[in-house]
Amino acid sequence: MDAPLPTPDLLLARRAAAGQPQAWDELIERHGGRLFNLALQFSASVEEAEDLTQEIFLRLYQSLRLYRGDCPLLGWALRLSRNLCIDHWRRVRRERLATAVSEEILLQMPATDDPRAQAQARQELRAVHEALTAMPEELAEVVLLRDLQGWSVEETAAYLEVPAGTVKSRLHRARLELAEKVTDRLGGRPETGPAAVLGGAGSC
Repeated sequence: MDAPLPTPDLLLARRAAAGQPQAWDELIERHGGRLFNLALQFSASVEEAEDLTQEIFLRLYQSLRLYRGDCPLLGWALRLSRNLCIDHWRRVRRERLATAVSEEILLQMPATDDPRAQAQARQELRAVHEALTAMPEELAEVVLLRDLQGWSVEETAAYLEVPAGTVKSRLHRARLELAEKVTDRLGGRPETGPAAVLGGAGSC
């Protein structure tokens, strides 16, 4: 029986691992944006996210020879990035408890025609990020990925290497705790909170 043909992802990874610059450039062009967006959710500024992304790229390049093509290259790269992102999150976690979210992060939000609504949304997003630093890591992580990054339950489960049911359970607990913390930070205003910022925080 003939062996299955290598997938396009595997061929690309092999070429990049062999030191072909065009292959590496193609890989980064395809997946670099998604990896940067991931790093951004674990960072307090764009500059910090760029540095973390460079660490991810280096780890990815060093590990390409280990890729076997049995899953999409992007999914494999995201899982590879997880430890770097979590290590970074842990390293700066305490510092963030006493610092505000960078304006650069807030500027990543889509602009609106209503300055007042924009200011309120930024205030809420700042409160969300600050609240996340005070939450248990496993709960903060699912909010970062599912709600702020917009990943599906399946993508989040694959990245965290846990069942989809575990993601849903953690997400439910995380949203309840986050809502309480954000409401406290917004002066106890129950009509405002993470739901408007997270976009779809009411469903798994």
